[in-house]
Amino acid sequence: MKENLLNRILPHLRTSAKNGFMAWVFVAKLSIPAMLLTRLLIWFDLIPYVAMVFKPVMNLLGLPPEAALVWVSAMLANVYAGVTVYLSLMPVMEPLSVSQVTVLTCMCLLAHALLIEGQICRATGLSFWRITAFRIISAMIFGTIVHLSATLTGWGAEPSSLMVGLELPAEAVPSWLDWFINSVKQLLIILVVVEVLMLLMEAVKHSGLTRLIMKVLGPPLRLAGVGENAVMVTVIGCVLGLAYGGGLIVAESRSGHISNRDIYAAITLMAVFHSMVEDTIVMWALGGSIWWLLGARLIFALAVAAVVNRLAVTKRWKPILVGNQLEFETTEKPDPAGHGA
Repeated sequence: MKENLLNRILPHLRTSAKNGFMAWVFVAKLSIPAMLLTRLLIWFDLIPYVAMVFKPVMNLLGLPPEAALVWVSAMLANVYAGVTVYLSLMPVMEPLSVSQVTVLTCMCLLAHALLIEGQICRATGLSFWRITAFRIISAMIFGTIVHLSATLTGWGAEPSSLMVGLELPAEAVPSWLDWFINSVKQLLIILVVVEVLMLLMEAVKHSGLTRLIMKVLGPPLRLAGVGENAVMVTVIGCVLGLAYGGGLIVAESRSGHISNRDIYAAITLMAVFHSMVEDTIVMWALGGSIWWLLGARLIFALAVAAVVNRLAVTKRWKPILVGNQLEFETTEKPDPAGHGA
């Protein structure tokens, strides 16, 4: 009996392991050049030149011009790079209020690691440039909402304070050897986590947990445009990170379990809301409001994804939002008589 059970399980384990590894290889091929480009931008101190473009945005959002360096560092590298720059600027920058820190950290959460995560989105079939522009615009819109809320209600006027327990790299710009070791570790961690998640998803498919997950999380995700087959990978990406969610989507799409439309919907949501635990805690440590960083950001992400995903299936908006990367049917059928062209 045990042998029969093992014979039934082994093929599923081998398939899951193979799909997970192939997905990781595909994502790693796209991530490594982006990681190297990010390293070169930091090493040659080119971030201040990029930040000049975003200084007017900082002024509109009630932030000092130096805050652009923080956001651009997060966009080009990751949230930890943004935190490092923020701490280095604190002695020379005017003290920020809770609302100002919340605006800045919310923007970092919506748009960070654009080079690396943009390539991961590209691996799923989306346009690197479209998803990057979508994240930057979403970050500016949400930052504006937070800023206007603070301006109209007066909340968050008190000075911000750093939380205790934030661990930062010893060096703002680590050596090339340290960077190489950390990059290899990061890729290996992604491989291990993706493999474990693939096995976990396979186990969930053959258990009664799928119905429970769909009952609890299905309705809000469906409102955002995410189909039933993409719920699990979307939840994983939102909780753990875009690298893991993107890797799982690559594997699931290759096996034919997720349609192109669901891929687009899932990535659209994960692009503006992912790594809800680690990244949120890091930004909260700078003194921002946890309600805006987590609760309001989730509501905003679901609303934005719902709007974008509904527009993306219309004949007018699909060429703008989706392009030719993913092919799926629109909700507007072409006029056979040629009217309205």
